[in-house]
Amino acid sequence: MKKFFKILSRVLLIPYIFIVVVVTACLLCYNEFHVTEFGDYSFIIIDDKSLEPTFKKGDLVVVKREDPSDIKIGEGVFFYDTYEQQVSINLGNVVGKKKVTNSEYTFSMDGEYEFSSQYVIGKVDNSKVYNGLGSVLSVLESKWVFLLVIILPVLLIFVYEIYAFVIEVKHSLKK
Repeated sequence: MKKFFKILSRVLLIPYIFIVVVVTACLLCYNEFHVTEFGDYSFIIIDDKSLEPTFKKGDLVVVKREDPSDIKIGEGVFFYDTYEQQVSINLGNVVGKKKVTNSEYTFSMDGEYEFSSQYVIGKVDNSKVYNGLGSVLSVLESKWVFLLVIILPVLLIFVYEIYAFVIEVKHSLKK
């Protein structure tokens, strides 16, 4: 029975450590818009129905950043919508493109919406969708789950190690 619990604890510990590392890496790679970015890839969590029917609530969309010069009129792009101090991720078709500098462009979207190329996340065509993983990542990245699943167990392990050290020192001093 003792061997069973030892094997069970190892089987549970490996996925737990994997989840801790992945979630911590995702949180450390947040950009200023609270979107996880790894290099040229952004992890967009679809948390509402505003992007339906293309993307469903709960999807995780991995979008590759594009050079603004590679984006053409008529293509669909993800972009950060910073209207009225609220930041949201939006999806639109490029209807106009103006070159401002060698590396800066201004894009016009459906409905005469204009924004700078610094707010472009990437093209819809180059994105990959993972159904349901957005909900999982959203829960894991929440502050309460991070506190309860990662911080609290680490704190308990740390306190236990201090307790074990103090007991060991007491036994050494008695001898």
